[in-house]
Amino acid sequence: MDLIAVTDLKQWVYCPRIVYYHRVMPAVGKPTFKMREAIAAQELIEGLEMRRCLKEYGFENARRRFNVWLSDEILSLSGKADLVLEAAEEIAVVDFKLTSGEPGENQRTQLAGYSLLAEKAYGLPARRAFLYRIPDNRVFAVEITVKLRDAVRAAVEGIRALERTEWMPAATPVRARCTECEFANYCADVW
Repeated sequence: MDLIAVTDLKQWVYCPRIVYYHRVMPAVGKPTFKMREAIAAQELIEGLEMRRCLKEYGFENARRRFNVWLSDEILSLSGKADLVLEAAEEIAVVDFKLTSGEPGENQRTQLAGYSLLAEKAYGLPARRAFLYRIPDNRVFAVEITVKLRDAVRAAVEGIRALERTEWMPAATPVRARCTECEFANYCADVW
């Protein structure tokens, strides 16, 4: 059984149909302008991040590891963390986002997924993770709570059920999300 991408956790919370199209009907969809811009912005930020003081994260003496591939068959997850901060007693994941607003539940779930993988890989606790908002260089700390850990497990179970049944889930109730979706042309019941 192939592993679930941590980014699918984020999409599952945002709109489960995106996961349906990725995992049940691969090769459909077209990357959006925003998706392409986010990749370019992330490359720029990685270069700048090497000069940044880690005090803002509270990990002053941590070792930085960029673009770390993580996977675990027991968790049934895999993904590439943008940045892992490895301290003597703790590990933290940083995810760079080209977005606005506060971190949403979908982004928190994604951070928790990466954090669970980092804990397994490094044998250190991940008590918090960080979302780095690229447009204004703002860092948001996200506590990796029991509730978030449970949300990751529930999302994995939901995605596995989706794969078994191949049943298309309901679209997100937040229709504004549909306007910039790479699969907007596939959800005829939304329009």
